[in-house]
Amino acid sequence: MPQLKVKAGSTVILHGPASALLINGKASILDHQLKLKKRVVVKSWRSRPIYVEEDSVIECVHGEGGGFEVLDVDTIPTEWRGIVKELNSWKGLIAVYGGVDSGKTSLATLIANNLVKLYGVSAYIDLDLGQSNICPPTTIGYVKLKRTVPDISTLRMDCGEVVGYTSPTPLVEKHVKRAEKIISKLRSEGVEACVADLDGWVSGSQAIKHKLMLFEILKPRLILSIGSLPSELRSLCEDIGSEVRELPPPLRVRKREPSARRRLRSMAYSRFLRNSILRKIPISWAKVEDLMEIGDVQEISSRIMKLVSTYIEENDLIIDLKGLKTLEELSKKGIGVLSYLYDLADNFSGIGLLMAFNANKNYLKIYTPFKQQVKRMIIGSILLSADGEELCAIPPNVL
Repeated sequence: MPQLKVKAGSTVILHGPASALLINGKASILDHQLKLKKRVVVKSWRSRPIYVEEDSVIECVHGEGGGFEVLDVDTIPTEWRGIVKELNSWKGLIAVYGGVDSGKTSLATLIANNLVKLYGVSAYIDLDLGQSNICPPTTIGYVKLKRTVPDISTLRMDCGEVVGYTSPTPLVEKHVKRAEKIISKLRSEGVEACVADLDGWVSGSQAIKHKLMLFEILKPRLILSIGSLPSELRSLCEDIGSEVRELPPPLRVRKREPSARRRLRSMAYSRFLRNSILRKIPISWAKVEDLMEIGDVQEISSRIMKLVSTYIEENDLIIDLKGLKTLEELSKKGIGVLSYLYDLADNFSGIGLLMAFNANKNYLKIYTPFKQQVKRMIIGSILLSADGEELCAIPPNVL
């Protein structure tokens, strides 16, 4: 396996799928100190910068599509390093704003790691529906950190909320309200040092309106904007007492095509569906509703059928069965409707694939790793395969 001799002040950028092992020396990823002889893994379509603090020997391996490169500079901008030195001035919520593939998650991870060092605990809040790091796609949540991490996506949410689509565009108010619930819960637990990784929707008047609503409920002490912050948002920041710092992106940002982002979502769905079993549950045993909070089973049946029919028509499939029996037929191919399950305390606890919904015989079938009693189930608007591939999606407000 190739071993690199790397000079202090350089950066080894790992492009996943890849891994690295620090043989000797001193190095870190986003201010998480690497341990000697402990391998760090980078997933497909992700990148991680290993900053070499002392002359080091690093073993790097990679799979198909992955790789590594060595740069003789620190790829983290000096402006980011400067913010880290001032963090004790902003105990409270810090929001990270920026477009898609701007380096938001790297900056948020750097901040979360340094908040842990300062206060012993911090929280990372994931508000990005399409490229979720700690929750299933289409949901938001937070995780509390008690130690630094090289990759926030290795963690799972401590608390989550369902929005129901891969973008806040059709569900702006719902996204904001669910974010408010998360922030309220986090603050009730007494965690003050936290960083919110916002979604990458930044273009157009609706995106600005959405961020205005988010800033109103987040009330961040500090907003870190990768690139310029629109004047409308800056004016609000002055009104709510938020300080703003505009920062450059990191030296290297891995730009992802839409297909790569879909593949990342697929991997995330698959992660949260791991170890699933097929459960048959009486519909009357749980509160069943859809993403628009409709609880009438006949109306829900109609909406499921519309989603299934759309998929069948778009793919020119021939299925002789009628009605929701077509869903059960699709389930034989490992296809179901993305759904969300709540425990007896009414906490969002996991996702599943709805494989059958029979209102007349009072049962549904759900493929899920969640094995406890289900108090509530929300049926979504995305048709998903068991390995996480998005097959058909209709905005809930349209469905």
